[in-house]
Amino acid sequence: MILTFFKGLLRELWLLVKDPRGIFMFLVAPLLMNIVVCGAFQNGIVNHIPLAAVEMSSSAKTRELIRAFDESDRFDVTLVLQDLDEAKQKMEEGEVYGIIVIPADYTRSLQLGQQAEVLVGINSANNLVGNSAVVSVMQVVKTVSSQIAVKSYVASGSSVAEGTAKVMPISTVLRPWFNPQFSYLMYLGLGLTGLVYHQLFLSAVAGSFADEKKEGILSGKFRKRDAILYYFDKMLFYGIAGFFNLLLNYAVIMKIYSFPMRGARADFLLLSACFVFCLLGFGALLGLLCKNSLHAMQWLMALTYPFFVLAGFSWPHTEMPDFLVRIANYLPVTHYLGPVRSIILMGIGFERTSLQHNRAMLLTLGIGAFVLSLAVFVWQVCRAEKKQKAAEKNTQTEGVQA
Repeated sequence: MILTFFKGLLRELWLLVKDPRGIFMFLVAPLLMNIVVCGAFQNGIVNHIPLAAVEMSSSAKTRELIRAFDESDRFDVTLVLQDLDEAKQKMEEGEVYGIIVIPADYTRSLQLGQQAEVLVGINSANNLVGNSAVVSVMQVVKTVSSQIAVKSYVASGSSVAEGTAKVMPISTVLRPWFNPQFSYLMYLGLGLTGLVYHQLFLSAVAGSFADEKKEGILSGKFRKRDAILYYFDKMLFYGIAGFFNLLLNYAVIMKIYSFPMRGARADFLLLSACFVFCLLGFGALLGLLCKNSLHAMQWLMALTYPFFVLAGFSWPHTEMPDFLVRIANYLPVTHYLGPVRSIILMGIGFERTSLQHNRAMLLTLGIGAFVLSLAVFVWQVCRAEKKQKAAEKNTQTEGVQA
């Protein structure tokens, strides 16, 4: 039995080695895809948003406002126009993402001590750009308004400090923790790394089990005991290889893109091991229930975006309908992508009950999927064995009759 067990491990290694495509998809593709995906977010934040300024009446004050937008890291004023319709056309053509409309009475209103109105139009079709632009517009306008107000107080005899206190009686100190640059790479990169790995690892495990139905351990040509031993060989082989592949993916991504590791490495390793264990059961079950590896891959492709959304790391579960949250609670990605980000960026560990719950759910789901996949596997082995014996009996009968 021990010899059969080790033969099974060597068999899994040989099946992978003789399939270059399988090696690439299992070991190389996750890393390459994660480098590319995270590389797309390398800048971290949306800067240099092109704007068009519509200057109804040019003056030093209007040019000061335009210059304030242009000098901001977030904006580039690429066009200064006199016609609003022309500016709208530039936005529709994608040349600019926003329009600053400075009315003709802007300078006069400021001179009279009245409130001057400025219209800022933002293309919110792209929500990332739209949200970033809206917040930054308010900051620029607030800064310019404060400067104008402080100057007027200073001109009337107040000091700069007194003028500032009158304009802004409440001082706010903003301390964004864990992701101070509001970087989309920090926000999405760790979760996308896990999701890419999740899909390709499931595909590899499911494809491996589905392919056994042709001439492998599910073809009826293996003894039941040997087939079951090979089942455990397959799970052990992919479990060990998959675990180290997951660690490699995160290590490379964190090194290339300078992610901090604020949590305990032991917590990260333990949660990752639970995640891989859970995926093994689900991958095996999917491969056993599908006709072939192509069928399994089609299912995984169809479920990629639902997994991405329901995982809760990009859109919070608190804003989802209750029935979708209940479904998400039974997905492995739900209990890994967000928690891993919390370990790495926030430094939390298993002393938190939320992380303990994630670990318990991964183990529970993994055990359930493992037991169910083993039951389906044994049933398919028995069925294949019966078909093989029936085929051999028919062959013998035909030989005697001949």
